[in-house]
Amino acid sequence: MTLPSPAEESVRIAAARSRFGLPPAGPALSLAGDVGQRRYFRLSSKGGAPVVLVLYPAPASPAQDRWRVIGAALASAGVRVPALLDDDPASGVALVEDLGDRDLAGQILEAGAEERERLLDEAEELLVPLRQIARSAAGLNPPFDAAFFGAELAHTRRWALERDGRAPLPPDRSALWEELAGRLARDAADPALVGDPVPTHRDFHANNLMRTADGALAVIDFQDLRFGPPDYDAVSLRFERAGALAPAHGDAYAESVLLQRAWKVLGTFEKMLALDREVYRPHRDAAARAVRLWTRPDGPYRPLLAFLPG
Repeated sequence: MTLPSPAEESVRIAAARSRFGLPPAGPALSLAGDVGQRRYFRLSSKGGAPVVLVLYPAPASPAQDRWRVIGAALASAGVRVPALLDDDPASGVALVEDLGDRDLAGQILEAGAEERERLLDEAEELLVPLRQIARSAAGLNPPFDAAFFGAELAHTRRWALERDGRAPLPPDRSALWEELAGRLARDAADPALVGDPVPTHRDFHANNLMRTADGALAVIDFQDLRFGPPDYDAVSLRFERAGALAPAHGDAYAESVLLQRAWKVLGTFEKMLALDREVYRPHRDAAARAVRLWTRPDGPYRPLLAFLPG
């Protein structure tokens, strides 16, 4: 993951200020992103109100087009999303509404156990209108299927088990992992086991839910929305990151969906740690705990625990 140099970013920010009619001078506050390569900056509009400049890693990005189309579909379905104020895909820049800095994760961290559960219940209610978006928008990205889930687990093998090739699995354990991970991927994608696919945010965790000034919860980072298992967003919300701090009931969800997601994000966070991004260590630990806690002792995925990093 190669990040642009400060000089390169400064040039792009200056060009975007001119393109969007923003004041040419003033601070450009870098905002926390996540594991992707988009960069966010808080700027001031001509009237002094804060706005967010989004720098995509490349011009004409499919992700930028999907953000626009899916965002409009979510808004039409009644989901609060940041307003798109201006857009220049040819330059890989966009200007969006500034929702502030308070996300649901921060609220959960400050809340007691009962309030944490209430906050997660409030967030899960957003899945009702989210699932009502236009099917054309939900179909912009390929749906979750066994091959997709399997590729995610291969990523976990690379980063969590084999340390990016530094600790390859011996042949017997490699074959066992492939067998077990393959079954988990197939089961998590099987409608007969997990339910018919519904529109799925894909990363519906507490850091992607913002508390707006009017008190509503808004959804961000939705450009990867696609059809997937009904439990997928709920387990992302409740069993990873800050959501994992609330009382949990893993047996209420499809085990294969919960575990595939937990193993998947474990690999994501192990990669971030390998890149010296220590801020992700608590998230990595939460994913490992979810795997330990919600793998049934008598279930088909128990042998995978032998691969769980310490």
